[in-house]
Amino acid sequence: MTGKMLALAATTALTLMSTMPVNAQSVAAGQAEASRTVAPDARPNVLVWMLDDVGFAQLSCFGGLVQTPNIDRVAKMGLRYTNYHTAPICSASRAALLMGRNPHSLHVGGHVAAPLPVPSADGKIPPSAGTVAANLRASGYRTFALGKWDHLPMREVTPVGPFDHWPTRQGFDRFYGFLAADTDNWDPMLVQDSSAVPTPQTPGYHLNRDLADKAIAMIGSRGALDPMPPFFTYFATGTAHAPHHAPREWIDRYKGRFDMGWDKARETILKRQIAQGLLPAGTKLAPRPDGMPAWNSLTPDQRRLFARQMEVFAASLSYADEEFGRVLDALERSGELANTIVMVTTDNGASSEGQFNGTYNEVLFMNGHHPGAEENMPFLDKWGGPETFPHYALGWAVAGNTPFRYYKQTTYEGGTHVPLVVAWPKGIAARGEVRRQYVHVTDLAPTIMDLAEVPLAPVVNNVPQSPMEGISFGYTLAAPDAPDRKQAQYTELYGNKGLWSNGWTIVTAHRLDPWEMGQMHPIDEPWELYNVANDPGQTTDLAARYPQKVAELARLFEEQARAFNVYPLANMGETRVLRGEQRREEFARRGGKWSFSGPIGRMSDAAGPPTASGPFRLTVALDLPNGDETGPIYAQGGALGGMALYLNAGVPTFIFRDMAGKATVVAAKEALPKGAGTLRLDFDRKQSAPLAPAPARVTISVDGRVLASDTVTIPMPASFGVTETFDIGNDWGSPVSSDYAPGKPFPGGIGKVEFDFNRGGE
Repeated sequence: MTGKMLALAATTALTLMSTMPVNAQSVAAGQAEASRTVAPDARPNVLVWMLDDVGFAQLSCFGGLVQTPNIDRVAKMGLRYTNYHTAPICSASRAALLMGRNPHSLHVGGHVAAPLPVPSADGKIPPSAGTVAANLRASGYRTFALGKWDHLPMREVTPVGPFDHWPTRQGFDRFYGFLAADTDNWDPMLVQDSSAVPTPQTPGYHLNRDLADKAIAMIGSRGALDPMPPFFTYFATGTAHAPHHAPREWIDRYKGRFDMGWDKARETILKRQIAQGLLPAGTKLAPRPDGMPAWNSLTPDQRRLFARQMEVFAASLSYADEEFGRVLDALERSGELANTIVMVTTDNGASSEGQFNGTYNEVLFMNGHHPGAEENMPFLDKWGGPETFPHYALGWAVAGNTPFRYYKQTTYEGGTHVPLVVAWPKGIAARGEVRRQYVHVTDLAPTIMDLAEVPLAPVVNNVPQSPMEGISFGYTLAAPDAPDRKQAQYTELYGNKGLWSNGWTIVTAHRLDPWEMGQMHPIDEPWELYNVANDPGQTTDLAARYPQKVAELARLFEEQARAFNVYPLANMGETRVLRGEQRREEFARRGGKWSFSGPIGRMSDAAGPPTASGPFRLTVALDLPNGDETGPIYAQGGALGGMALYLNAGVPTFIFRDMAGKATVVAAKEALPKGAGTLRLDFDRKQSAPLAPAPARVTISVDGRVLASDTVTIPMPASFGVTETFDIGNDWGSPVSSDYAPGKPFPGGIGKVEFDFNRGGE
């Protein structure tokens, strides 16, 4: 069957649904089963590259200034979709992509690391929402997931699960990647299937090269089967979410390329977008957000710093594109690229979480601190290397979303309107064409299943399945002028609301400062109205001129909100209230004590003991065969923010690292003798604001004998971030201390370990 015939069949299969009301249409489309049958070896492979925090205007094939030749290569083989929308935050959009249902229906209306005490955003994905991978695997596909997986509850990121929401229980045969919003690209926290694995110790290691290597190997492993089955590969790099990490030679390629600044960059990008036919002539740039400075108002040092930030971001994205190109090359060499559906997209718009000056360490903003340019300047030459965990300034996010308004976490176009590239050389006749139909992230799974001719499985993991709520956009493949099949689509995130319908949008400006995590105020902002068909940048609010249109779209929002589990609405600040309540409940349940029977590792910040929250006493039973052992007893965090107790040639040592990597050390003056003993660490401090320097008394003793005691002043955070984990008997990821090797077990015996938080802060 030719590509045109396949596209025509997809169109015919959905014709009747186009006449239904939007909600009934969405449900019916999710249940639609193709009647055609194809021999297993003729079914297409599927490769989805999910980028992270990449805006509409950052890829070169979308007018951007970052060179992405391999994404351009896919665009030349197929189609660019210029009206593709997603959820405004990563967890929500990734769950929606893989499951074909709306985020709130999946209980992922926000980010799983910031859940709410409401069904729409508690992070507990129902088992009735099986993934596209589970459906394809049931039809004989081999399924692989690589990279970022951040739509599972953080309290489930432990070495014993529960594993229900991990990739290998969500339809994937194999997984290699990380279970968090981001990770250090030089020292990532890696999981293979359901087990922690150390970072490969290869010279010049970078996660993106590792992911490409593993993707090529997993896809190639199908050669062990005869006939070789088709594959579905979900390739989810952390790029270009912070930290922006890139090899030095790639950073050097962009030296001076962004000295023009973000204002000139926006103008240049818009001209390219119009010239490429991506936007209509006459499109205007959205106004700069409040607080975003004009480039010509900056000092020379500020310009130098901010230009460097963008050079590093561009290098990280270009380097990821290079590694993705190796995956494409491997498919081409094997003769499989022609029959592979390739989709390249991103989870949300460009991120403003670096606030107005960027940050040398992204974890600072999670603790409520936003460094100024002066604080960032000492890291200028290190930016993008292992000594930083950086994020660029807000101005570059605005430029990356050209011509749209605002950025990630908002429901304006800048938060949700992102690139989508689709190619299938054997199945799509078009080459290098543009499609303007409205497509939503929930539509990708139904489209993949439609083109692969795989019906929605009635049961997955012994659980009856709910309908998919997206619809296939297969009807657009051979029909550039086909009218939109989707009539309306809502968006909501922590009180920001929006709805698209037939070229119009309504939106509310509830939370426009995503870097502020504690916002708590009534969700009652009025609707703004924009005709995005004529005004993509949302430059002119038409609400006062067309109140009837506002009322019409508001009714559609209410209809969808009630159908897709959106209510009740809640503020981002309520996520902190919930976490505080959960911690207090956990504290009461445990009696203030966290006990472990021996080594354990890879516990997320949400699952581990709250060592950053107050004073504690740690006791650990040791058995030392030699008395000169070196290794971590416990560690939390990493090289850019963390604390640990370890032995250094037998000497008990406590270390604290601030967010800049500066170490504060308290060490005993003698080594422990070999044999069994009880080591104790008393960490006593009074409560203080996160990152405010405050005194802490550190005492190390063994069998009741004090070996070291000192008062140190440290800037304790509220959290060491979502990247690094809590470990006993190891230190995965970037090590808190350079005295021991990361990912290497403690060489002695560790018995019972207890953290007692009933200290009172004396």
